[in-house]
Amino acid sequence: MTAPKVLAPASADAAAELATLAGSLTDLLERETALVRKMKIAEIAPLQAEKSQLTLRFQMALGTLGAAGIAALNGAAHSRWLAAGRRLTAAATENERALRIGRVATERLVAAVVTAVKQSRHAPTGYSARRAVSPEPPVAGIAVDHRL
Repeated sequence: MTAPKVLAPASADAAAELATLAGSLTDLLERETALVRKMKIAEIAPLQAEKSQLTLRFQMALGTLGAAGIAALNGAAHSRWLAAGRRLTAAATENERALRIGRVATERLVAAVVTAVKQSRHAPTGYSARRAVSPEPPVAGIAVDHRL
């Protein structure tokens, strides 16, 4: 019979921090997903810096604990990590899906606007000095920011 694995205090702290960071990142992803679904794009931008910071801290904590530290988790620490990991995976998957759907909807909207502009340009726009229909006026290009 093998003795149960016991984490060193530093590893136990790293495991607790990792689970806490996973929870914070999950909460942020869920907020972002809700904003994307409500099409509140302007409210998403402020979350990006926090998301980047949390992601970096999560990666660092994961690297500190390492595969051996995760494998050594037992009892409550193991259960907490599994629950946090599952919740983070579900939130990240749903967030990616919402962002992808939002991007497709934006692309369709832009295509519809471009089509409408092109169709409206075929109508005569005015008369020249000779009372003939003048050519189409110059149109500035359209630029769309696809970032959310």
